[in-house]
Amino acid sequence: MLFPLFTSAATAANSIAAGAAIKCLLAYTHGFEDCLIDVEIAQGVVMLTGTASSQQAARNAISLAADFTSKPVICNLQVGPVSQPA
Repeated sequence: MLFPLFTSAATAANSIAAGAAIKCLLAYTHGFEDCLIDVEIAQGVVMLTGTASSQQAARNAISLAADFTSKPVICNLQVGPVSQPA
């Protein structure tokens, strides 16, 4: 969908690296500028936590993570304004 040139994270030997790659994609993809999303891969699932600026941004984050890896995606994102750390 968004990144057809990337290889699947399922081929990555290290789930930490795959999680970091997804987090990087979320940080640098247009539409996620006002989001603060953390990614963790554990026990065979991708977990998205943090804050999304809108329902559409949350759906797009799920889609991006699902497109990048063959693992199920669990979304625990809160929708609303992102509070920046002090």
